[in-house]
Amino acid sequence: MQARSTPREPLIKRLTRLEAAPPWGGGTVILMAVSAFLLLIAGSFVALTWLPATPEAKLFGWGLGGLAIIALVTMRIRQRPEQREALRLRPTGTPLPFVLFIAVGFALAFDLLGLAVTGGAFLTAPELIGAEAQGSLITWVLAVLVLVIIQPVSEELVFRGYAFPWLRTAFGAWPGLLLASALSAAFHFLIFPPDYSQTQPGLGSFPALWFGLILPLLAGLIISATRAITGSTRAAVIAHAGFGLFAVLKLLALAG
Repeated sequence: MQARSTPREPLIKRLTRLEAAPPWGGGTVILMAVSAFLLLIAGSFVALTWLPATPEAKLFGWGLGGLAIIALVTMRIRQRPEQREALRLRPTGTPLPFVLFIAVGFALAFDLLGLAVTGGAFLTAPELIGAEAQGSLITWVLAVLVLVIIQPVSEELVFRGYAFPWLRTAFGAWPGLLLASALSAAFHFLIFPPDYSQTQPGLGSFPALWFGLILPLLAGLIISATRAITGSTRAAVIAHAGFGLFAVLKLLALAG
């Protein structure tokens, strides 16, 4: 007689299930967030010092900063095996291509919502401002490397790896999920400021605020939910990559 498969937990239960408290505290979370901010600023400074102030230079700088964040986390977890385990980087039972597909679907839905609430404004992601005018191969290569690989890995190690489990332990399941999403959106807003010259009659600079802050917050909620449901930071990285992939495809559409 064939054994019955164990039924999956309801989605809401997986969203609210708390993990064991991570082996770090709020000081570590603040340190990692501030370090990530400073490393991205430093990467941008290096790139813009040696290269002309172009979209490619900005992407290159953010890529350098992101690689430095990944290196920092790698050095920390190499010295602290308990942190490596608590970061939840192991494979998840949820197929990662499915996670990517769902994330791209949400990115498309949020972009369509943006068209409605911003009066039809169709802006690029703040990271890609000006890149649609370049159209060079190096622009597309850097856009894919940064938005689909480096940025998802570096940011999720910090915000869904370190910050997410501690915030949920300290403040509870739902407040922790919301705080992790808000923290990553605020970080995104400071590092990748929107173009406030993009205005819309009757809305002023709201379209820029939508694409620069509100949209990253919505994306952060989906990525945080992915982290909670799957229990995997790796899945959160893939979800983030889905939003980055959509941003690059949208840039291609605008440039075409």
